[in-house]
Amino acid sequence: MNLSRRYLLPILIIWLAFALRLHQIETQSIWWDEGHSIFVANHALTEIATIPAMDVHPPLYFAMLHGWMNLVGNSEFALRYLSLIFSLLTVALLWTFAKHISSSNPVANLTAFLAAISPMYIAYAQEVRSYAMLTCLAVASCYLHWRLLNHQTLKVLKTFRVFKTLLFWSYVLVTTACLYTHYFTIFLLLFQNLVWLMWVMGDLGNRVKQRRFALPLTPSFMPEQVQREGGLVSPSLGRTERGRNSTNSKITLWLTTQISMVVLFLPQLRIATRQVTDYANPNLLPPSLSHFLLHSWQAYTVGQRLDLMTAQWGSQVLGLIFAIATGMFLLRHRWATFYCLGWLFIPLSTYFLVLQSRPSYEPRYLMLITPAIFLIFGNGLGDSFHDHRQLNEYPTTTVSGLDWLNRGAAVLLSLILLVSLQPYYQNQDYFKDDSAGVAQWLAQETTPNDLVFVDVPHPFHYYVDRYNIPAPTRYLFVDVHTAAERLSQAGHDKTRLFWLTWYGSDTDPRGVVEFLARKHGQPLGQKEFRGYRAQWFSLPDQPFSLPNQLPPIEARFGEVLQLIGADMGQNEAMQSQQTDHQAVWATLHYHLLQPTLVNYRASLRLHDEEGQVISQLDKDLLNDRHFRTSAWPIEDSALNQALNVYLLPLPPDTASGLYQLELVIYNAEPPYPSEGVSGSATNDGSAAIIGTVTID
Repeated sequence: MNLSRRYLLPILIIWLAFALRLHQIETQSIWWDEGHSIFVANHALTEIATIPAMDVHPPLYFAMLHGWMNLVGNSEFALRYLSLIFSLLTVALLWTFAKHISSSNPVANLTAFLAAISPMYIAYAQEVRSYAMLTCLAVASCYLHWRLLNHQTLKVLKTFRVFKTLLFWSYVLVTTACLYTHYFTIFLLLFQNLVWLMWVMGDLGNRVKQRRFALPLTPSFMPEQVQREGGLVSPSLGRTERGRNSTNSKITLWLTTQISMVVLFLPQLRIATRQVTDYANPNLLPPSLSHFLLHSWQAYTVGQRLDLMTAQWGSQVLGLIFAIATGMFLLRHRWATFYCLGWLFIPLSTYFLVLQSRPSYEPRYLMLITPAIFLIFGNGLGDSFHDHRQLNEYPTTTVSGLDWLNRGAAVLLSLILLVSLQPYYQNQDYFKDDSAGVAQWLAQETTPNDLVFVDVPHPFHYYVDRYNIPAPTRYLFVDVHTAAERLSQAGHDKTRLFWLTWYGSDTDPRGVVEFLARKHGQPLGQKEFRGYRAQWFSLPDQPFSLPNQLPPIEARFGEVLQLIGADMGQNEAMQSQQTDHQAVWATLHYHLLQPTLVNYRASLRLHDEEGQVISQLDKDLLNDRHFRTSAWPIEDSALNQALNVYLLPLPPDTASGLYQLELVIYNAEPPYPSEGVSGSATNDGSAAIIGTVTID
């Protein structure tokens, strides 16, 4: 096969990958994560690593984005094109890696083709985030790592020492860059160091066998014959001396790479230590092992934008094909199979263990393991596409049944991945949040006399100027103790308040802003967008208020929790959002008496004279840092208590009269009722009547 024909198909695969990643790249809005990237990259290069917004992120991607924005601009197309470039490089590197393992064009072509049509790779090639860059650097790091482990296969040239030095520094620099891109590279380094250790221990084990049983010394990764043919074994050296020199050389190479990376990472080490140790969200729960494995596998193969049933079936079929591919790969390339499986499962299992104490689970955080999946698929199934007439000494057109099985599996695998792309391009239910649509709507609906508050800082800073929103548009960080004052100051000369909430935000989980707006103003409307909800209210003449000191009340729930204050606005009427009928509001002040492992919920219920519940609202108990009760620090008097607010909408047919408010405390997780609290027994928790409300 001449050179042009040999590389025609790989070039076509790269063009296919480019077309899939370019298609609709600027169609969907910039969403929160992308807005955060843009915000950070807009800072000076010297500030990026240390600004508060860099909570758990190393600086390399943002520094590159900073330079890229200065070079090409900040349109959606330009910003996302940087990730597209790294994604294309990932496809090309996987082709090179697979080719190096198998020396087979069909294997390399299938590996690259599967990466080209990967739903996850395409999704993050169209996102202003570091994950495409991280995956590219991870492939390059493991490829160079593999080459260092297998340098015995190279022929000795006059320039070999120079080549080896170049290979060494390439690996060190690429892996360090990967660590500067995402801290989860530490999981990749754990895998690579275990391989280094096996590499050295293999030599030590062979030396022990040689001494004890006078066996020929065989290094761990390549037979001695291959080394001698490559000129790397000198016949004049004794076996023991050669083994000692080989082991010492490997240990030196291992330690030198690790020390070099530590030295290069030292400028970031202090910041990284602070970021990693400070970041924690006690409200998050670790995933179960089954959910972790199944959800990760789905994300890495068919993606996360299929409906549940299709995703389950597709994931299961691909799991079966993966098992077949692994078996075939193992038969042909044992060490490469073990390497890829280790690359996949060692970081994955370590991540799961870390999640048990620091739960923050997202499959994309570990995208650096996904190239191993495509290498296994490609190497396991790609050999079946060889031209047997060229490979065999005696040409034949016969294709074995096993080859047909592998070909069928490869075709089915490709079809499933292609089908999985359809919702990404066409189903708007799976599109990114419609930030641009919200901004366009605000530009049309608001006036300079209005006030717009959003509960997330990003990405509206990107769209406000672009769409010339006439109303002041600000991010509001909600503090329950200062929210009323801030709303009063910002809205004293305005007529309407627009409150935008993002479905993924935890800025105001207690609903303080909506509570204040409905308590003091008049709800005027509500509009749903993809990922957002817009509510708008008339602004009152009088200032907003939310008292910190509530009328005292004593409702004790065992030795764990106490209600120490309550304000139920018995003499105030308020219009509900959906109807013209009244709603009931309440502000409750809780105090934790002793530490607990239970996350409690509060259920506020309105009873009529016959004891029937006519309105009910259930909410988690959250303190001022939005921690659930199991994370309330009992020694901190400010955080082991909390104000929580409630709006109970009334049914349209609610009659005038006297109603009772009941508070039920129960465990947010099964089993029910709660353990650790006591009071008037109910069938789902512990209850206390906390007051009466007159509805006129």
